[in-house]
Amino acid sequence: MGRWEGMCKTYTPGGEFLDGSAVHMDVYWLDENTWHLHEHFDNLYGVGETIYETPISVDGKRCFATSEQLTLEGTELTNFNYVFTIDSQVTNTIVYNNHYFIDPDTRRIITHKVRDGETNLFQIQDFVRVVRP
Repeated sequence: MGRWEGMCKTYTPGGEFLDGSAVHMDVYWLDENTWHLHEHFDNLYGVGETIYETPISVDGKRCFATSEQLTLEGTELTNFNYVFTIDSQVTNTIVYNNHYFIDPDTRRIITHKVRDGETNLFQIQDFVRVVRP
């Protein structure tokens, strides 16, 4: 939870760097079973400026969301590692995200985007928490 500032780096399926862009994320609880994700990409590769507003329901170690932008399922594997599968209507890809907390205030997200059964892009987002709840 809190405010996170980061950089999203995009790579080809062959590992060649394409682009980097700032990304800003606010994560906070709406109630005891729902948290909210506000994620603002200054320039999401191939799309442009993009803002996600996603309420995410929690059931034990699993979470779920459905909106006009995406359908999401996630699982907490450990206290420091979370995995998500996202069907994105924004990028027209299936997105596999691995969130790894290096420490409580440093997070890395490794993203694998698939379109039509083929790897479309890889992205790495590195975040630092700048405001704690």
